[in-house]
Amino acid sequence: MNTNVVLLLLGLVGVYLAASTLWPYTKCGACTGGKLASPTGRYWRPCGRCGGKGRRRRFGAVLLGRGR
Repeated sequence: MNTNVVLLLLGLVGVYLAASTLWPYTKCGACTGGKLASPTGRYWRPCGRCGGKGRRRRFGAVLLGRGR
């Protein structure tokens, strides 16, 4: 591999880990915000994946032990 490509990849990984440290959570992919609506939209229930919080920990935050 080219040295420039390796340095670029290391830089991108560093930026991702820094962002995971500053912002350890992202929105839940299952409910996109914490509650799931019925097809009619009248009834709500907490999401089973995130417990109704509407967020999940990023992979980088799990690796660094942030956002417990």
